[in-house]
Amino acid sequence: MKACSQPGDDVKLFGRPLKRPRGRTLRSAASVLLVTTASGILFVASAHSNSETRSQTHVDLAGLVGHRQNEVKELQDSVASLKDQIAGHVPATSQQGSDTVDELSKHPVSGPGITVTLSDAPTDTVPDNVNPNDLVIHQQDIDDVMNAMWEGGAEAMTVQGVRIAPRTVVRCIGNVILVGGTSYSPPYKISAIGNVNQLRNSVETNPRVVNYQRYVARYGLGWDLKTSDNLEFPASAQDLSLRYAQVVKENG
Repeated sequence: MKACSQPGDDVKLFGRPLKRPRGRTLRSAASVLLVTTASGILFVASAHSNSETRSQTHVDLAGLVGHRQNEVKELQDSVASLKDQIAGHVPATSQQGSDTVDELSKHPVSGPGITVTLSDAPTDTVPDNVNPNDLVIHQQDIDDVMNAMWEGGAEAMTVQGVRIAPRTVVRCIGNVILVGGTSYSPPYKISAIGNVNQLRNSVETNPRVVNYQRYVARYGLGWDLKTSDNLEFPASAQDLSLRYAQVVKENG
């Protein structure tokens, strides 16, 4: 009786004879070595290719940004040159009244205009089956009044006394709003300087403001529109200079 099987002997696996042919072990080892070597070469080549691609992408991106910066500078120089040409053909007295909203927001202004005040509905007598969201002022309500004022020819505007510049953000956060980074609670006052009749007509006929008026009548949301012969707005405290990313060239 044999204690263990030897090469060339028949081995039974679950009753089925299994042959172990001689001479195949060396060939199998050589095949494994060949496949492993080939895989290693392919891995190194792939890693090298990816490294070159990332490096090339970085160089291309930096070059693209630098190219765009040069284009922006050329356009800015062209705009400045055109402004100088316009200034040479327009009398100085005429230029004073042709400032854009951007330029005008840098200076205090005064004139006739309107003020709209929005406030939450009273909560002491809340009707049954009413959504609480229908009883408070939302950012969209403020935006609708502001847009209606701009459409009515507003020359300058404030929200909660803060001068609105082209990049001033009015955002609702919970039950307060942020205007230029400062938080304010209701009631919310939006004022605009311009032709009083045009401003008032634009606000009162704006479809979205008209829809808001339905909530005023149904749930008691606050609404008040007043005209004034003279409103005084401060200059915007916001930094209006434009900033953008620039390529930093490495030494060497």
